Amino acid sequence: MGITGKIKQISASTLELLKEDPLLVEVFRDARWLPESALWQRAPYWKGESAEKTKQEVRARFGKLPNSQGLSRFIPGNRKQWKKTYDWQLLEQQFITEWENPELDLHKYWQELTFLLAGYVPGYYAKSQGKIPELILDKGYEKDFLPFLVIENSAWDGMPLVNAFGAGTEIGDENETGYGPIRYLSPGDEVGQILDGLLELSQEGFQNRFIRESQKSEPIPWIDWSEEEMLDWMTDYYNEIVDYYQSAVRQHKALLLYLT
Repeated sequence: MGITGKIKQISASTLELLKEDPLLVEVFRDARWLPESALWQRAPYWKGESAEKTKQEVRARFGKLPNSQGLSRFIPGNRKQWKKTYDWQLLEQQFITEWENPELDLHKYWQELTFLLAGYVPGYYAKSQGKIPELILDKGYEKDFLPFLVIENSAWDGMPLVNAFGAGTEIGDENETGYGPIRYLSPGDEVGQILDGLLELSQEGFQNRFIRESQKSEPIPWIDWSEEEMLDWMTDYYNEIVDYYQSAVRQHKALLLYLT
């Protein structure tokens, strides 16, 4: 199936919990697989022994962070031990409630979408940025995604570069799949800035950007320009991203962005 990109709405209160103790990030992700999670009602294709085994494995380990890591540890630079004890029953219900609202699944197209929205291919920006001066970074930058929200009036085509999947502040360690840390966008200003950029770009601007690149003698190789329906697929994803960001702004939600 390959690596897939996901965007997940969460409440401001849950984001603050994850920021306070980043080891809860994986606990939060585990909660979606608990037997009581709404995910199982949305995933009728996953049944049988494998599904039941996953439910029971997550139930067995949920709420069992080692004392040396999540429940009792030293604050850097402080000799006093900081003890954190959770009400796991309340925490479980809070996290399960968050998963009632599903992720936005970009499937394997997160690279193509990042290029069409933000002007670069994750991990290959040195090769993909072409002549976009706003994307030129100092030597030594080694992360897959570039650190900006929106760049107005880009030198690429005069339209905004919108880092709708690549933006965000890293939180926690490498996730369980090994595809890098989860990133977050704070509710309000950060999520709103990207939504404004998406709307400024517009569906028409997004499609024109695709068409111009496809008509080059040597278009960027990360998109299958020979696929007749590719433009329609990318447009559908653009509109889904806009809708998801609009919903987050209306509900004053934060966003998590990650690979699985």
